[in-house]
Amino acid sequence: MTNVKITELSAITAPVITDVVPIVSDPAGTPVTKKVTVANLLNTRRLFSIVPAGDFALTAGASAQAALPTTGDVFTLEGTTTYRFEGTYYITKSGTTCTTALGFALAGGASITSILYTALCQNIAKNTTGSTHGSAWIDTVSATVVNATATTAAYIKFEGLIRMNAGGTVTPQITFSATPTTPIMLANSYIWFEKIGTSVENTLGSVA
Repeated sequence: MTNVKITELSAITAPVITDVVPIVSDPAGTPVTKKVTVANLLNTRRLFSIVPAGDFALTAGASAQAALPTTGDVFTLEGTTTYRFEGTYYITKSGTTCTTALGFALAGGASITSILYTALCQNIAKNTTGSTHGSAWIDTVSATVVNATATTAAYIKFEGLIRMNAGGTVTPQITFSATPTTPIMLANSYIWFEKIGTSVENTLGSVA
């Protein structure tokens, strides 16, 4: 094959995740030209977990527990890095009235510089029109109640920023204030983290 410059190659306007692009590894140290798939390149910025079909049976108790299945409940986040996160939990339960709290368990040496997020919640069965929402804005990884006490199903939507100090693992959690009957995290409940930049960056791109 005749040697050509990258700038001389034909352009592709609809790349797919299995396509391969060249990349220079360790440009400031010992640079080596390697390859990376589009999927792996994108995955360096976003981590996500979705409850699969079949739902996820939560523990009927009043202690903190992982909000997602064990195959997707622990996120490894980098130190000195800012992440945007977003998620929605769809929870069915019955029996004892209780509140639901959100929290994040840190492990593996993880620590944060700060966190701030909003949560919007409604105690309501699916396919039903509601009128009253609960809300909170939260600046701690500790469990924080986001809805009024109820026996009914609920959905919780949340989003915000977390600035990591030291890297490690972060596990999204929920805590019921009392023991509900048959609590379930429904399929398509999800959370994702997207890396924005370093923990001290406050702008990105052409911003003045």
